[in-house]
Amino acid sequence: MEKNSVKNFFVNVLRGALMGVALIIPGFSGGTVAVVLGIYYGLVSAVSGLFRHFVRNFLYLLPFAIGMVLSVAALIIPIGAALEYIPLPTICLFVGLMLGGVPPIARDAGRPNKFAYIASFVLACAVAVGICFIPRLGDVEVGSAPGVGTYFSLVGVGFVGACGFVVPGISGSMILMVLGYYNYVLGAGRGVLTLTNVGGNLLIILVFAVGVIAGFFVISFIMKLLLTHCKRGTYYAILGFIAGSIFTLFYQQADSLINYGLSVPLQSVLAGLLFVVGAGASSLFCVYAERKKQREERIEPGKNEI
Repeated sequence: MEKNSVKNFFVNVLRGALMGVALIIPGFSGGTVAVVLGIYYGLVSAVSGLFRHFVRNFLYLLPFAIGMVLSVAALIIPIGAALEYIPLPTICLFVGLMLGGVPPIARDAGRPNKFAYIASFVLACAVAVGICFIPRLGDVEVGSAPGVGTYFSLVGVGFVGACGFVVPGISGSMILMVLGYYNYVLGAGRGVLTLTNVGGNLLIILVFAVGVIAGFFVISFIMKLLLTHCKRGTYYAILGFIAGSIFTLFYQQADSLINYGLSVPLQSVLAGLLFVVGAGASSLFCVYAERKKQREERIEPGKNEI
């Protein structure tokens, strides 16, 4: 885990902001972003061990939480507009960001010299793709007054949704969409930002957050155990989830992938350009993170972070 410093604090706020983007877009995974940024193991370790070393882990998690909240608040409307008006280029940007971070993960996973590793990859990929085909349960009406049952449901939905926020390659937003609460929670967030029924919408967000936080703790503990005791198999599962999530991203937006109000060739060129930009930025960040990790290993041997 990184030492606290002013520079690391602001770098981690930026990392948290990038993870926050994944909370908005169906098919995009916050866990995948954490893996690509090289902070996944540190995050799950800090969350799962929060009460053992509260002050240290809280200070480590704080900038990520700040970045995620600021990112969601700032980008919830612009990203919605980008997905509406230039969906293909927007999706290609996020796919580029994901793929640019794959080589370091594949290198750490090593050669697939056991059937169990291949099975982990295939099963994880199938789960990520399979979520797309789960029938939606029906949307909860946006803006409707929640009853006691709705609040209990929000806690459960938040807990299940945390699987998608923690497990790389599984989209928490997509899980919310399948359960019918994606537009409801997003609508509450927009209501708070636009000062519409602030008290009621804020209560919806807070109740939902209780479930998410509980899910974070439970699932982070499980993921830390997996990374500690079956590291390479978990890496292959993460790669499978990432591969499946690429299909998921495109499938989720398939009905509106091309905006026919704009030139299709122009959108295609922009999509290719943004894919390269995303992959290049992600690759450069991985190179920087790897060099930083090597420097820290020389100073403090035995550190282990994805």
